[in-house]
Amino acid sequence: MLIESNDQLVSSGINSESTTLRAQVQEVLRSAILEGRFKAGQKLVERELCELTGASRSILREALINLEASGLIERQSYRGFSVTRIGPRKVKEIFELRAPLETLAAELFTERASDQEIESISEIMAEMEACIATSDLARLRAAKERYYDVLFTGCRNIEIRKALENVIDRIHYLRSQLISDAERRDQSLIEMRRLTSALINRDQLATRQACMDHILSARDAVLRQMAQAQSNS
Repeated sequence: MLIESNDQLVSSGINSESTTLRAQVQEVLRSAILEGRFKAGQKLVERELCELTGASRSILREALINLEASGLIERQSYRGFSVTRIGPRKVKEIFELRAPLETLAAELFTERASDQEIESISEIMAEMEACIATSDLARLRAAKERYYDVLFTGCRNIEIRKALENVIDRIHYLRSQLISDAERRDQSLIEMRRLTSALINRDQLATRQACMDHILSARDAVLRQMAQAQSNS
């Protein structure tokens, strides 16, 4: 069972006076998808989701529509919503968009980030290392999202973030698939250390290379994972 009671909405850390019930339900479902509790292709039954979240059907549908817009779920005629299946072609398209924009954001970060943002990047990197050491994958996923939030804020170019809005959750989803692979986690840690060092030193050339290498390595790992899953099926 995804959510046993409404109390879990509170304990998940997303409940506050400033958020709407729709936003809470949306974040609960988003987290469930990113953490793999809902699998690719799995049909989402509204009645069951209403029971799990305690939300009305109208609130739930608003949340589902927003998740559809982010690309995490898709609607099929007469069948309702299901978790999006991301195939190899779509992976390549997403990374073709991600690579130049994220690399540019990282380069701009070295020029424009505040000292506090530099410090935040360093602190989050230390947190990610601790998460990997303890295999705390949920915390690792959240830390990595914060890392990139700081990166995109510190680059001082809101158009980059806007250009990635349609794929950002699918990037998080693909990243979550790789987090479950211990070998990829270790390799990613090496790549992220290199990127973080370049960002902290405000070394634009080193940042460009480290960022691009990390993104391409992640792309290749996702495609290998997909190919292996297909051969095993």
